[in-house]
Amino acid sequence: MPRKPGPTVLRWKLGRELRELREAAGVVLRDAAKEIEVQPGTMSKIEAGKQAIKASYVKLLAAHYGLSDVERARLLDLVEAANQPGYWVTYSKLVPDWFRLFLGYEHDASALRSYESELVPGLLQTPAYARAVALANKPNSTAAELDSQVELRRARQQRLAEPEPPTLHAVINEAVLLRKVGGAEVMAEQLRHLAVLAELPHVTLQVLPFEAGAHPAMTAPFLLMAFDAEPRMNTVYLENGRGSLYLEKRADLNRYQTMFDQLAAMALTPEKTADFLDTVAANL
Repeated sequence: MPRKPGPTVLRWKLGRELRELREAAGVVLRDAAKEIEVQPGTMSKIEAGKQAIKASYVKLLAAHYGLSDVERARLLDLVEAANQPGYWVTYSKLVPDWFRLFLGYEHDASALRSYESELVPGLLQTPAYARAVALANKPNSTAAELDSQVELRRARQQRLAEPEPPTLHAVINEAVLLRKVGGAEVMAEQLRHLAVLAELPHVTLQVLPFEAGAHPAMTAPFLLMAFDAEPRMNTVYLENGRGSLYLEKRADLNRYQTMFDQLAAMALTPEKTADFLDTVAANL
């Protein structure tokens, strides 16, 4: 059975409904924004599910769109559910707004398919590896700041241990596993950790070896996120370290799914990947 929709999915659903109701009422986005005294860009983000909306705004829009009391009450119930705080609220001071949005998407996704070229995916990192990555990104970090970053990583990883975890299929470039992040001991621990996680029924791990040669994702890593509760929310997530991009058009989804399928076909099988991890860890 599909997992109960989380707040990020519900916010997306609410935004979609508000847009459809506005269009059915013949109200342009600019006028809807004026009604709740926000900028058109903010209204657009609300309707795209990228920004939360206050209950007071929904009350104003419901009146503006001529909705019934029953419809208004239903939307207000949806607002309350969509505005429930996720675990990431605790770490709001650690990450920028654009990454907080990603944390919500990642948590609510039912399936995650990723290609990584530079580092182990966050959901699969050990605390020591995560700490080394955080320190490399911000060399002047204090011990407390590094501890907080590691804690956030571990909070994200709890999703994989839930009763209804997402399926995770990761293709990792061989270079990621040969780079000694944090030193030989830290990297050996990370490789052994990957081998353990790969045995979970909902985790599939493959290594893309150097000998595979040229491949379709040489330009950048990517993450495909699928949502059983709201398939129209399926997206491709791209990140550059200073911001992110969500590709939601069917053509983009199809393109990246095809790319991922090609990568998986070129990569070592899960069984050979397990042997590869053992070999590299033993030689560190």
